[in-house]
Amino acid sequence: MKLKASSGEFSPAPAGTHIAVCCKFIDLGTQQIDWQGQSKLQRKVMIAWELTNETMQDGRPFIISQRYTFSTSDKATFRKHLEAWRGKAFTDADFGDNGFDTKRLLGVPCSLIVAHKTVGDKTYANVTGIGPIPKGVPRPEPVNELVYFSLEAFSREVFDSLSDGLKETISKSPEYAQATNMATADHHETNADFDDEIPFNSGN
Repeated sequence: MKLKASSGEFSPAPAGTHIAVCCKFIDLGTQQIDWQGQSKLQRKVMIAWELTNETMQDGRPFIISQRYTFSTSDKATFRKHLEAWRGKAFTDADFGDNGFDTKRLLGVPCSLIVAHKTVGDKTYANVTGIGPIPKGVPRPEPVNELVYFSLEAFSREVFDSLSDGLKETISKSPEYAQATNMATADHHETNADFDDEIPFNSGN
């Protein structure tokens, strides 16, 4: 994730090994990926971490994010990183409706290896390695608000809180179209139920 510095240029998270805390898990939905002249559809997610040992000029921690193909294949980077992070391999029993809930990643610390890659005149920070925090290191507490967004349990409030870039990406997915159509249908159905009722205030 590129962070804008006061000079107007993007300042990437520092390279090196960092203690970090997961602060966001964002379901991006199914996206069209163009690679080496071929196009394919893949379900994508984004995970973001705040670095506990590096802060920007305003005192806030650097944040770095990584996008993954949402796959439990043995060869998938997403699975490999999660297994390295938890320090334990997944089994088939960990998947499915009663399996691993990605919401559990929020607030969990880790050790991140960040590397820089320069493309043209811009430098990007990428997560190249991840693992549990070393023994004896105190568990850090997140500074930023934890954000979890899933298209399977769509929340308009959480969606509206995301950056314009993330919202634009998510809105291109078929899961977003389905979720928002269902939300609209539910809203209309709820309103229809009360067409003949006197309006009243209700608490949330």
